[in-house]
Amino acid sequence: MESDPALSSLADIPQLSELCRLLGNDAVANLRDALTRAPAASNTYLRIEGSLCGSPHASISHHETANSRVLLGYINLTGPTNQGAQQQSLPVGDTTSSSNPCQGHPLTPESSSHTDSDEDDARKRRKVVGGLRLHSAVSGNDHARLPNQCTPKISSRQLHNDTRFPQRKPPQEPVIPTLEPTSADKLISGIWRQIFSGIQLTLAKSAQVSTINVHGVVDRETFRTINTICLKYSTLSQSARTLEMIVQAYWVECYEARITAIKLERPSKSITEVRMDAVKEACSTLQWKEKELRNKLSIWRGYREIKDAGGWASLAFASSGVYRFCKYRTGFDEAFISRLRQLKSSFEVAADTLHPEWRQLLLVIGQGSPPVYVGHPNEWVITNGEMAMPLAATYPHIPGDFVYQFIEECVLDRDTFGAHDPRLVPDIDPSKCLECSQYQSDHVQTNRFTPAPTNLPNNDWEEQRGTAIGEFIGYITNGVRGVDVMVGGSPQRLYQIYQGQMGNFTRFINHSCRPNCQFQRFHWLGMERIIIVSRGVPADTELTVDYSNHYWEELDKECLCGEACCRYSRSRLTSG
Repeated sequence: MESDPALSSLADIPQLSELCRLLGNDAVANLRDALTRAPAASNTYLRIEGSLCGSPHASISHHETANSRVLLGYINLTGPTNQGAQQQSLPVGDTTSSSNPCQGHPLTPESSSHTDSDEDDARKRRKVVGGLRLHSAVSGNDHARLPNQCTPKISSRQLHNDTRFPQRKPPQEPVIPTLEPTSADKLISGIWRQIFSGIQLTLAKSAQVSTINVHGVVDRETFRTINTICLKYSTLSQSARTLEMIVQAYWVECYEARITAIKLERPSKSITEVRMDAVKEACSTLQWKEKELRNKLSIWRGYREIKDAGGWASLAFASSGVYRFCKYRTGFDEAFISRLRQLKSSFEVAADTLHPEWRQLLLVIGQGSPPVYVGHPNEWVITNGEMAMPLAATYPHIPGDFVYQFIEECVLDRDTFGAHDPRLVPDIDPSKCLECSQYQSDHVQTNRFTPAPTNLPNNDWEEQRGTAIGEFIGYITNGVRGVDVMVGGSPQRLYQIYQGQMGNFTRFINHSCRPNCQFQRFHWLGMERIIIVSRGVPADTELTVDYSNHYWEELDKECLCGEACCRYSRSRLTSG
């Protein structure tokens, strides 16, 4: 053992104190005396060895000690900078059969000092990388200086990445970020989609037994019959689902009314106990468990809230996603309820005019009634979510009774054009499209756009850019002056479309200097048609078009569109 004049107090070395505690003696005093007699050295280590014997008091000869001696490790006794070094216990192999002179021998003080330094560096790095022990690399100078010296096997954990991460492919086209519709938007859009679809909501009738028995090949008529049956029972299934939601929403009203009655009968009970009594009464009839009914009740309450805000029509024509919407209630907030209140009259007008029989479903709860709104959907106008009023009531400034006829096709002025339609384009193939040169057919009934149910600012229909919204329809004539007309054709075959007394919803599209729609000429089967094309119309937005400069130049009027780019406001007209 070697001594060091700069030795610190041996009692401050935790490994030495722990060794004394395990052995049960005071080795610190004897070690201090040995250190005072030892020559000075830069580093001082306590070498710990052990021998195998049969008894603690047995004497061992020098030859036996050399063969049975076991190295246990070192304790660094040098200054406070190394007091944190951990005691190293190194396994000793078979020293007699090992061919490597370093294998089975303990670390030398030089190699131990390198190990301590490496462990200190690794301990500092572990503060950054977590609990992974980094492998200490040996420099090239150390290999050159000690070619035959063995390095100790230090326990280390290393991460090896044998596979490469897949490379991301560059996008082929620039991705334009778009906002996804919320759950509330999807539900309201689904209600509108169901109202404008061909669904028939009626009370189920007795099912008829089919006489079709298919074996092998199915001819066209048989297959058509099967399709008819499939459509029939799909419609019945949807009607049954609608009836189920109506009854469940009405059940919630009856359930709350029963709670009120029980509370009056048993005023001493708390509201929680009263609710439990009402649930037990319902479960005794429904033959459900109370937990199952409570789970269903949370969804049924959603049906009832939709009915209270948007009316029975909003619930009857709700899409299949209403179940998940009421179950998870994502977006089921006050803003959604407010939107339903504003659209309530719009839903009822559309449902009554397009599906007059839908109120028959309410007979199952004793609330059936005839349609409230009859006639064409566009004969009713709703402003700011109020009750719908007849179209004639919105034109009190027109002398006499306002009469407007809604038509599906243009009406030709026979006195002016006779039997010849001025919209026909001469010298073209009527069955060939002028844009894509593809064959044209007149089977367009299933794709025909259905007009909006109320005035255009109040519907919730979203039109993508480039979508054909509708055709400009009216009375085809010529030579009309002093009124608003749409001019079409060419100088050789000029015609006008007048919508003063007949037409469709395009009659009520207002002007805007910043429109979201535009007029566009379109040829179908050799006939020119003027359609309204969307330039990107968000939901709950009024349809607007630009009436053109020629229209405003002929009038002494002020534009009221209110856009910042307005070209015909009174201030700009006076300043110009």
